[in-house]
Amino acid sequence: MPRRERPLESEDSPLLQFAGDLRRLRRNAGEPTYRELGKRTNYSAAALSEAVSGRRLPSLAVTTAFVRACAGDAEAWTERWRRLAGEQPGPAAPYVGLASYQVEDAGRFFGREALTRTLLTLVDERPFAGVFGASGAGKSSLLRAGLAARTGRTTLIVTPGADPITELAVAVAGLADQPADRVREDLSGDPQALRGWLAKAADDLLLVVDQFEECFTLCDAPARQWLVRALTSAAGPGSRVVVGVRADFYGHCARHPELVTALHRAQVLVGPMSAEEFRAAVTEPATRAGASLETALVARLVADVAGQPAALPLVSHTLAETWRRRRGMTLTLTGYEDAGGIRHALARTAEQTYDELGERDRAAAQRLFLRLVVPGDGTQDTKRRVPRAELDAPAALLERLAAARLISIDRDSVEPAHEALLHAWPRLAGWIDGNRDDLRTQHRISEATAVWEAHDRDPDTLWRGARLDQAVRLRRNLNPRERAFLDAATAAEHTRAVNEQRATRRLHRLVAVLAALTVLLAGTVVVAVTAQRSATRQRNEAVALRAVDAARGLLAARPHDAEVLALAAHRIAPSEQSRDMLVLAHAAANATTLGGGFVTTPGREVAITADPAVTGGQQLWRPDGASWLPAARLPTAGSFLRLMSADERRALYRAGSTFVLWDLSDLDRPRRIPVPGELPPADSMDGTGDLISAVGDDGTAVLWRVGDKAVRRFPAADVESTSLLPDGSGLLLCRRIGDGEYTLEQWTLEGARTATLARTPYRMYPFAGPGGLVAVASETGEATVLDAHDSWAVRTVARVEGLEHPTLAAFDPGAPAVALSDPDKVELWDTASATALLSLDAQGLHLVAPRAEGGRVAVLSPRGALWHLDSDTPRVVREICAGPVTVDWDRYFPDTTPRSLCP
Repeated sequence: MPRRERPLESEDSPLLQFAGDLRRLRRNAGEPTYRELGKRTNYSAAALSEAVSGRRLPSLAVTTAFVRACAGDAEAWTERWRRLAGEQPGPAAPYVGLASYQVEDAGRFFGREALTRTLLTLVDERPFAGVFGASGAGKSSLLRAGLAARTGRTTLIVTPGADPITELAVAVAGLADQPADRVREDLSGDPQALRGWLAKAADDLLLVVDQFEECFTLCDAPARQWLVRALTSAAGPGSRVVVGVRADFYGHCARHPELVTALHRAQVLVGPMSAEEFRAAVTEPATRAGASLETALVARLVADVAGQPAALPLVSHTLAETWRRRRGMTLTLTGYEDAGGIRHALARTAEQTYDELGERDRAAAQRLFLRLVVPGDGTQDTKRRVPRAELDAPAALLERLAAARLISIDRDSVEPAHEALLHAWPRLAGWIDGNRDDLRTQHRISEATAVWEAHDRDPDTLWRGARLDQAVRLRRNLNPRERAFLDAATAAEHTRAVNEQRATRRLHRLVAVLAALTVLLAGTVVVAVTAQRSATRQRNEAVALRAVDAARGLLAARPHDAEVLALAAHRIAPSEQSRDMLVLAHAAANATTLGGGFVTTPGREVAITADPAVTGGQQLWRPDGASWLPAARLPTAGSFLRLMSADERRALYRAGSTFVLWDLSDLDRPRRIPVPGELPPADSMDGTGDLISAVGDDGTAVLWRVGDKAVRRFPAADVESTSLLPDGSGLLLCRRIGDGEYTLEQWTLEGARTATLARTPYRMYPFAGPGGLVAVASETGEATVLDAHDSWAVRTVARVEGLEHPTLAAFDPGAPAVALSDPDKVELWDTASATALLSLDAQGLHLVAPRAEGGRVAVLSPRGALWHLDSDTPRVVREICAGPVTVDWDRYFPDTTPRSLCP
């Protein structure tokens, strides 16, 4: 007879209870022998006997085979096995799952040694560097467990979030041992203050800004511009800056000239690992933990990952799940397949966690995950880091999802564990696709709620009309703060509707009383009213135009009176003339000057003014918050400013037929850079001022790089004008190709033509801007703005006529916009929507040196005063109405009813 099975000593642990239930399942099946079960399952009798011993958890394959042989429910036992496998204690897993490798994980971070060395060398050589790669390529792990763990510098790691000023202030304050609110106050006042604070925090510091793409997905425009300026100005010998950016946001970076300049020849691209690197990344962490991987498992991993450059987080998660299903200290192919493999492990974990939730928690989980997503607009969907206060989710649910490594909980924020979850989990991908428009609306509601609260719940900031109707539909997805905003807007809309109904009822009663009289006198009244209205309108238009002319006469001596008079004219009879004068007068009333008058519109880094103390000399100024502090003087007698680089660190002056180039990196000690005497009159300069282009007397393009002793001529002939690309990677040439025909061509610096952008019957003067934008002026009075980021499909964004030659162009460094101007006209175009934001007639004012920024165009008056022309007319009105607004109505608007000038 077979030997009786030794009974279990107890069933006081989940593992022993699991073994006991398997034994009872065999007993209920007629207690077949293990030899008989082996025949049914193709497993040895010893393996089946070991499965019910209670000493260790059997593999899933053995368990399900045992259950099927005993006529049990294999699916139910599979789920029970998975729960038990997740509870089994053991040594720490050598893999981090979906999370990025941190600095403390450097001992188990492998496969990126060569790339880490490359990045370390780049950081030693360049003050600012960028790390680009696809989502899931391992950028964050490289920056943390690679660069930060192996550099000898003091390291500070941050992510931008929605408020990069606060994120940086908290991080810097902790390192500098200073109050965070004090640091934030300094940083918010001046982005360049970051450089000083980093110097105080450490002598040799490395600032790593991971997930830099958040400044494009979470930040508003002012915060994004602040961050770009702060980081690029902070980079220097004592403070190195490295940003990690998702590759599909490379074009967004190119829209900022400061980033284009800083990243020139300072980029690392994180691509897929080689087969050897991948093997090291997979096997070495296990080896260091005293474990091993089956050869078959490694081969299967390499095969499954082939062609998936962004699969690293999925691999790490799958290996973490395989570790939980290991056999002793060996990770097996069977355990890998039980976990679901690369394709299904993450989805299986997420789906299993979701299935175990109750109905209320499932609905809360859906709302939570959708709030943690930013739907892509021409880019992939991205994860979003959200303050916990913004989440309407139970704490227990958050902890459960964090334990499953589906979300990451920080000190006061929550985010998805990795962006791979957004497309690897079909359920979540379906939620996103089915709610894409609603998600965008929900994010706008969140932003509007923040504005409402920031303005002390001002009723004027509440939504109404169609936007409110759309928001009401999403009420169940909103958090308490957003619902309060929605309730306030709904109440205000109801009050407005009630008042309108009362007014309508009163009007109806009045109409009923006058109906009979109206019928009798209808013909006479209609004619009289129409004639009266026409006469009144014509009178108002004539009076308003006379007031506009009067305001123009007051611009120089009494600009404030001019802006109030223009506002009154705009209230009486709005027109293009009254709008133009309103903008011009407001700019004149708020004009500023410095020293002996600005030489060119001041930028972010430097202002240059005439120096009244030195004939022909000029004064340099450095920014100090909203004011300027004097720096060094430039001995520029007999010369004038010809060009200035986009980063404002190089200025080219012309004196007769020669040029003088000044290095303004140190405003207290400007340095004169020798320029070859054979350099012709310069046309353009790249963003850093390292390259200058011109047209020679023989009709060839001339290029000179700072430091070269001589100029270099291009092979192209019959060149009329040139313009360097901002990043210094190429050159635009206008060439005459025949009688009455010209082409605009793009060339490499090596002298190879790459594309023809335009053909016209007139000479063109190009201005190359960021992101492939090109403004083209001509002597015919026509200017064109082209989008040439794809040189094979050039698109016309704008065409403006009636401009005088020369026409100047200036691109907004923080937005897709360009200003076009001659002394008598200023245009501002939004290149993204191809719409005119501002079209201003400045006849006779001779406004020069345009600079576009934030919906405004800065220009200089003939006396060197700085004017800001604002495209936002309602904002102009609000700013005028913030001061006293009185006008001599009887003098300027006789026989008209006085109007309220301000809302």
